[in-house]
Amino acid sequence: MNSPDPAPTGASDTAADPAPADPAPVDATAADPAPVDATAADPTAPNAARFGPLAEEVRRRWAKFCAWDEEYFPNHVGMVVEELRKDYARLRLPWKGFLRQPEGVMHGGVIASLVDTAIVPAISAHYDTRPRMATVHLGVQYLRTVRDSDIVAEAWVEHRGRSMVYCRAEVRSIRPAGKVELVASASLVFRVSVPSSQPLQDV
Repeated sequence: MNSPDPAPTGASDTAADPAPADPAPVDATAADPAPVDATAADPTAPNAARFGPLAEEVRRRWAKFCAWDEEYFPNHVGMVVEELRKDYARLRLPWKGFLRQPEGVMHGGVIASLVDTAIVPAISAHYDTRPRMATVHLGVQYLRTVRDSDIVAEAWVEHRGRSMVYCRAEVRSIRPAGKVELVASASLVFRVSVPSSQPLQDV
């Protein structure tokens, strides 16, 4: 037996139902999907989307931060700049055997060094001249050990005073299988001064 023809799209279930009212106007702006920030999908960068982009010239200049000189400490141990934004920086340190302590886990001083280094471009890219900076406080809370894994530090400015800059950082490990874990968090305070005789192109 043939099935009855389906009711036209939008038809009511019963003939007694009134015709549907005109749909309410749609707010096209609200209907549009929110723009996707690629960093939002990166588990090593959960804080990046909170910070706006840097001017391209400034970003390119500070992207070379870890490679100014072959014997410069960040370059010597292998730190790499991954992302720079206004008041924000993310650096990676690939695992190397010499970074471990006798128990086979990454030395805590290595993690602290990555934090202390990652905040430098986050602070410095704000200024028109290269600032002089000194670490006044660095407090690290270690949450997990790191073994055979790269680490990534996000560091950002929370408040700029006249001469003191207050910052936060988080460090995550990336296991070879791709699992990401928060391994440390930190608070930092830097004393910053900006001499007029240190042009940016010298960095």
